[in-house]
Amino acid sequence: MTYSTSLRAIISAARSLFGNRRSLLLMLAVYAWFLAAVYLFVSTREATVSQLMLTLITLIGAPALFFVLQAAIVGPTSRGLLKRSLKLLLVSAPVVALTLAAVYGLNKVHTHPAIVTTVRYLVWAVVAPLVVVQLWIAVSNGGVQSLRRLLGRTFAPQSMFVYACGFLMFAIVPYLLLQKPVPAHRPWLEISLIVARLGVTALLILIGWSLTVRALSILSVTKT
Repeated sequence: MTYSTSLRAIISAARSLFGNRRSLLLMLAVYAWFLAAVYLFVSTREATVSQLMLTLITLIGAPALFFVLQAAIVGPTSRGLLKRSLKLLLVSAPVVALTLAAVYGLNKVHTHPAIVTTVRYLVWAVVAPLVVVQLWIAVSNGGVQSLRRLLGRTFAPQSMFVYACGFLMFAIVPYLLLQKPVPAHRPWLEISLIVARLGVTALLILIGWSLTVRALSILSVTKT
């Protein structure tokens, strides 16, 4: 029952994602701008005044575009997109602060390093993303009514199964795709393969994450 409910939610999320071309194009555009902002922030050196200004702009622009993208994913319509983005930013801040505090505390633990490392990765890759996504969904649907109810939806078997399936698509597969070497005997072919792999990886991350968030949103509405 758990698996069938989760699979139906994923299928419905896929129909919602690919059935609305306008929403999909908006997400792709915002995602492209977000990646460009991240690239400029990483690659720009703070040597001149103009480069410093560009760094500051991208420092502000990248997080802003990130939350605009998440707002577009959670809510399939563009109506109230900026307002929704601001709400997602505000509810994400406490989760980010608590996550950083938890990781900082774990870094101070020097016993049982294998267990500490496992818990650290679970906090970063599972607990924090699941909690923050459920907060986004709750805020987009009218607000958080009960923290206990929200945590119950977060770690429900259906939600965990959906997240596990999505994690394979937006994390595991892109990682393996980037790590696996592709031999090429010609420089132009090698460059083409690198560009293609980066493009496919970026699309997998976006589509996998979008399907995960929308499927969790569908499950949340179903349980309400």
